[in-house]
Parts: sequence; C-alpha cells; structure tokens
Amino acid sequence: MATVREFIFQCYRIISASNPTVPLHGDDQKLGIQVLNQLLQSYAATGLMITIAKTVTVPINLGMKEIIFTDPTYSAPTDPTLVQIANGRLANLNSAWLELNGVTYPLIDESRDEFLASWKYEPLQGLPRFIIVFPEIDIVRAQLYPAPSQFFTFFARGKFQLNTVTSNDTLDSLPQYYQRYLLFATAKDISIYKGRSEAWTEKLEDMLRQATDIMVAASEVNLAITGDREDLLNGAWRVRAGI
Repeated sequence: MATVREFIFQCYRIISASNPTVPLHGDDQKLGIQVLNQLLQSYAATGLMITIAKTVTVPINLGMKEIIFTDPTYSAPTDPTLVQIANGRLANLNSAWLELNGVTYPLIDESRDEFLASWKYEPLQGLPRFIIVFPEIDIVRAQLYPAPSQFFTFFARGKFQLNTVTSNDTLDSLPQYYQRYLLFATAKDISIYKGRSEAWTEKLEDMLRQATDIMVAASEVNLAITGDREDLLNGAWRVRAGI
C-alpha cells in the first residue's frame, strides 16, 4: 500500500537522476501533491479522464424538484423539494432512469438551453421524461421534468469528482492503469514547475501518450437516449398520452 508521499517520490525519480535514497528537498513534496490534486480536480471538467463510473440511487416522491449531487461534507438546505446524493460532485452523467413496480423509465439528458427556452417547470407533474443538469462550483443540480407525481426510485450512472489527497493518503482506490497515467502526468507538470523541462524527453512523452490512450479507452461514453423527441419538451406528448 503505497502512500501519496511515496507516489510523489516516484514521480520525481522519472525526471531526476538522483540517488533513490536521497529524500526530497524543500517544498518538493508539497509541490508534487499540489500538482497531483490540480490534475485530479481538473478531470471533473468533462469527466473524460475519470474512468471509474458509479451507479447511485435515491427515492424520490411527489413534487420533488431537484436532485443535488454533493460531497458528503456539504450541508444542503432543508427543503422537501430537494434530495441529496452525497457521493461527490457529479463530473459526467452517463445515464439516468426511474424505476416503479419493476418497470424502468429511461430519462433523456436534455440541454439546459433547450429546457429553459421551451417550457416553465412549475405547473407540470407526471412521469418524468427528462433530466436537466445544472453544474455549479461545489455541487451539481439535476432537475426532473415533469416533476414526479408519485413515488419513484431514481438511478444515475456517472463519474464523480475525485477527492483531494494528502501525503499520508493512498491511491489504492484507483486502478493500476489509472495510477500509471497519473505517475507520468504528474511528473510532466512537476518538471515544468521545477525548471526541469529538459528532463521530459520524447520517450517519456510517448509513454504518457500510451497511458492516456489506455485511460480514454477505459472511459465510459455518455450514450444519450434518443428517440421520437417531437414536441416532448413542450408538453404536447402529455396530451396525446392522456397524462
């Protein structure tokens, strides 16, 4: 079980020819951990470089307006129309669906602009057909449309922002291929900050590219649910369906 401290030391060995028994100097360890955390948090922008997706679930009831994806330490406001999933800030939503009495109802991931320009939310309740994601700095809000008119079980599969690490933490929760990629990615950035750019050779760059390709290949792709979308968002489908 290697610690983050040992991981950073390994990063420095990639760009330095110093004796492996020589400890890091000055702020080397602090800088390395800072760079590693910057990389981990930057992956939450698109979720592409987070390869590990999780399925989370929460019960929702009549009139529930929003689902909030947060860090466990976040204190969500007390509001009966909100429900919180404390599994971390959502980086990328792969798919979402509802279940009721053993029947699955897929949700369509609709763009915010399309939703806000199409219909007002408050008057409608029924079987939710859409999920609209609103990213914020510390949390991500997801709104169901229409609002549920009865009890459902909500499921979402997605990628969640990785936690920051300290020197005594480990990266054991990450796959080995992920750790190998982080090893080269962190070493490359450290070489720039430490004035060691010349140590980052074309051979190392090629190894980083190979590790990146493996990461991208392992990353789940968001397969949007498509179908007959004509007049779905503006409510006409509800009239035809008798809802």
